[in-house]
Amino acid sequence: MMRLLSLVLPVVLMVLGFPPFIQAEEKPVSIFDQRIGGHIHPSICRASDGTLIVVFKGENVLLCSRSVDQGANWSEPRPIPTSAKRPDVIREVRKYEVYPGTVDALPDGRILVTWNYIADDKALDGYYERALLYSLSEDQGRSWSEQHLIGPVDGKHLGAVRHNVLPWSKGRWLLPLRVGVPRLFDPETGVLERYPLVGPDGKQHEFQQIVRTANGSLLSMGPVLLHSVDNGAHWKIVKNFPAVPDKRDNAEGRYLTTLADGRVLVTWGRGQKNMGLSYNLSDDDGVTWDAQRTKVLLPKTAVTARYYSARTVQIDQQHVGTVFMNRQGVHFLKVPVSRLSQSQVTEE
Repeated sequence: MMRLLSLVLPVVLMVLGFPPFIQAEEKPVSIFDQRIGGHIHPSICRASDGTLIVVFKGENVLLCSRSVDQGANWSEPRPIPTSAKRPDVIREVRKYEVYPGTVDALPDGRILVTWNYIADDKALDGYYERALLYSLSEDQGRSWSEQHLIGPVDGKHLGAVRHNVLPWSKGRWLLPLRVGVPRLFDPETGVLERYPLVGPDGKQHEFQQIVRTANGSLLSMGPVLLHSVDNGAHWKIVKNFPAVPDKRDNAEGRYLTTLADGRVLVTWGRGQKNMGLSYNLSDDDGVTWDAQRTKVLLPKTAVTARYYSARTVQIDQQHVGTVFMNRQGVHFLKVPVSRLSQSQVTEE
């Protein structure tokens, strides 16, 4: 009887004019199932062989967990040993912090992880040292190279990279820095170049997520969403973008995901008291958006979305997967793209 009701009820609701109520394909899977706090900041990427890799902060070390079955099961989080090592350029202090950056899949198949090693000893000379470091994996996150330093510039460390590194031409990486102009980095030579990113308002914004769509365009998400069709030479403001900051929240939990078919997905939430994950899908390279298409999944689930926890990656042609955190741990949700493209759908 219950099975029959579950099949008939959606049809009855649609006939009566109510939006269909659809169950999510999968419930969240816990990657790290224990109470957490602080700068956990989970990040996710998909390796060339389909392995999903999540990196987040543990006890002053980065932890890495892997899934080879599209997020159904995850390995026990293991430390990335090089992330806990104090680099020679950072003085030895009583208090230090490993601050997570992001994990990214490079075009050559390697996995890149970035982080900061922070010497928290301002009392000595007022300088909060925050070295920007990275390690590489050639085996889908099983093992990692020795750490490498990016910068400093003019005697100052570059600080945090909290949005994903974007692979660029000639083997370079575009670093969307938390403070200052984005910079192009050549890992072979160590050379850093400024990458001015000025919108139509003439302002050089900091702290932007910069992505390249399947169609070759660039999107830059900061205080406004910018779109470029000429590799960043010129930018236009995208109107009616649904995931905008307001006076009560800086919307740092927003995340752009470019899909293989040219569409663009944004995942976001507001504030530590946010309940659920918000999604909206653009069908035309991120140029136009419809706020009415916003879907809220897991509306009864707490999500610490303000601080970068809701990050989404495409798993295959039919699915995306989102890593998020709350005070109970780090979790993963697999979502059919078709659900996000439907109109007026609320997930549970």
